[in-house]
Amino acid sequence: MESSLQTALRAAFHPRSIAVIGASNDLNKLGGSEIRLLREAGYAGKIYPINPKEESIQGLKAYPSVADVPDEVERAVIILPTRLVPDAVRDCAKKKVKVVQIYSAGFGEFGEAGKALEQELLAAAKEAGMRIIGPNCIGTYSPSGRISFIRGTSLQSGHVAFVSQSGGIAFDIIDRGEVLGIRFSKVVSIGNSIDLDHPDYLEYLLEDPDTKVIGCYMESVRDGQRLLQLLKRLTPKKPVVVLKGGRTESGTQSVASHTGSLAGNYQIWQALFRQTGVIPVTSVDEMLTALLALQSLKTYPAGRVAMIGNGGGATVLASDTLEERGLKLAKLSSTTVERIAQLGVANNGRNVNPIDLPAYELSVKEGQLFGDLVRAFSQDPNVNYILFHINLIPFATYGNLAEILEQFARQLETVDPSAVNLVGVLRSNEKPEIEAVRFEAMRKLHQLGIPVFRTVEQGIYGIAVAANGLGGVR
Repeated sequence: MESSLQTALRAAFHPRSIAVIGASNDLNKLGGSEIRLLREAGYAGKIYPINPKEESIQGLKAYPSVADVPDEVERAVIILPTRLVPDAVRDCAKKKVKVVQIYSAGFGEFGEAGKALEQELLAAAKEAGMRIIGPNCIGTYSPSGRISFIRGTSLQSGHVAFVSQSGGIAFDIIDRGEVLGIRFSKVVSIGNSIDLDHPDYLEYLLEDPDTKVIGCYMESVRDGQRLLQLLKRLTPKKPVVVLKGGRTESGTQSVASHTGSLAGNYQIWQALFRQTGVIPVTSVDEMLTALLALQSLKTYPAGRVAMIGNGGGATVLASDTLEERGLKLAKLSSTTVERIAQLGVANNGRNVNPIDLPAYELSVKEGQLFGDLVRAFSQDPNVNYILFHINLIPFATYGNLAEILEQFARQLETVDPSAVNLVGVLRSNEKPEIEAVRFEAMRKLHQLGIPVFRTVEQGIYGIAVAANGLGGVR
């Protein structure tokens, strides 16, 4: 039997019916785009536009208030001026709506008057057993529920969940994550989180069969002890990555103006991360790298890496970064060393790991040498991760870059992914013509289950996160 929390969040991510309070025929307004987004996402449930001034909205029958809807409403989205929100919440409570998402801002982040309004909302919801997402938030993204707050984004389901106190960061994580190959189970923007807070979402995700990795952007939390206990239960089962906003004095002041909350001493948060096994990150880029790695790579605590790429300097720097992140270059078996020597690569005093070769050597015979080297690494029991780093510019100089990368991908298709983790780095000069080829190559490698990063440092950081959950030395 569902708990009240499970019922509310099931209605948030997979509602059978949604009322849009403040719906509009103007697609340039939030009340208009909300309905358009639901329809474009393929939402299959009932949509009830609420607007006392309209008889129909975007071809749907409109109702003066949620109380006038003849059927059950599981979820409501409120997009109204702040002064009208309390009455709308009370109407939803009387209608026995399970969960209300309040898009509107102008509450606790605006000082004491706004906080008083928040208490009105809470009192009305609590009396009816209704839960509140927000206020000051942009809602939920649920590919399997066919709900999105971003137009034109992927609705392919995955196993990564993200809980964000910032709507903008939630937007970035989905939009940029899609390009990187991250696929989400659920994303929620929680805003001021006056009712449902981080621990509530984490409790729900703990039991969610569709979620295997969790990311959070946190600025504050009301019940630190509950958060501590939930994270202790979560991290042995599902890795949790946290980006904490408000780590400095300036950041703490920004939190107060953003959501009206207190961020707390960051040293306390650091202690919490250590006690619970949370993976802390300090930027959206690090968050995306960690989520991609945890989605794609298996955990091998030994962290033994074999590397191959073009560019001696890049290989030297990669070796340094590897050690700084608490990883190590794999000591290859004698069988592997002999195989590499037979390929002619270990001649002239070259090391067998890492291997750096000029672009023209790696690309000969339709990438056969590249494939043979990766296969040799993959069959060595001492290798946990293979990092191949490709500087695209020399390949574009020597031949058809797109064709060469396609040949490399075909070689990688023959590597058994159950035996080893493959990690790709495609380095670019960011010129549009190179970026276009890089993007297509990245998509092909995603289809093979290979995560692709932009820099060697990101690739190694991803391996460190997967291998030891800490990202190495910080």
